[in-house]
Amino acid sequence: MKKIIIGIIIVAILIASFILISKSFTGNVINENVKEFTIKAFQFGYSPDIITVNKGDKVRIKIDNTDVLHGIRIPDLGIRGNEVLEFTADKTGEFDWYCTNMCGEGHMQMKGKLIVK
Repeated sequence: MKKIIIGIIIVAILIASFILISKSFTGNVINENVKEFTIKAFQFGYSPDIITVNKGDKVRIKIDNTDVLHGIRIPDLGIRGNEVLEFTADKTGEFDWYCTNMCGEGHMQMKGKLIVK
């Protein structure tokens, strides 16, 4: 009887482990299909200030606000955020981005560019 219970416990642990590993693997595959960029935002610019992706790419832009709260707004694509932007690049062209938050007297000159090929 003890051997049966121990066998059931071992099988349950193996099944749970398999489920956790398969979910973890699926998550990594999804992340490999996302083009991810980290952009430093500072008074009064971005680094890098130009990023290039292909039409159809899933894009994640992480914003590293190094001094005060900045953010990115891409008006032509209707996208904005202070920490992370996630979107699918579904239009080709060159799209200017701007700071979303008043960050000082150089705020109006703070911009970058997204190029979608």
